[in-house]
Amino acid sequence: LKLTDMQAAIGVAQLKKLDQFIKQRNENFQFLHKNSQSLNTCLSLPISSENTTPSWFGFPIMVKENSLITRNEIVKHLTEKNIGTRLLFGGNLLKQPAYKKLLAREKKSFPNTDIVMNDVFWIGVQPSLTKEMIAYVCDELIKIISGD
Repeated sequence: LKLTDMQAAIGVAQLKKLDQFIKQRNENFQFLHKNSQSLNTCLSLPISSENTTPSWFGFPIMVKENSLITRNEIVKHLTEKNIGTRLLFGGNLLKQPAYKKLLAREKKSFPNTDIVMNDVFWIGVQPSLTKEMIAYVCDELIKIISGD
């Protein structure tokens, strides 16, 4: 990564805001988590590992196998409501062409990797989101899961 002087200057200026960014990301994450608890029969919500304090990049959600709605249906609904989502970046890497000849691909099954690839999506928690925006996300998640 060869930063230009301008990019480095912006990065240094952003570092001064880092503590506030982390604080806001964590508040946004906690708000989403608290207000999505009623959906945990259909969705698997993220939790942090014991004795950790993550700076959340996003809010990963896994649609459970027994759910009556699919990840794609949820993502489609959220997109129609102008709520941005992202899928897992690379999916199951063993299914990518570059790994076609990898022995592990032929001899082993990785069902959890496929579950993540097919059933997980992210909602952002960036610092620029307001409580009203995040409440809207929660409301729309509840609507699509409950069938309203």
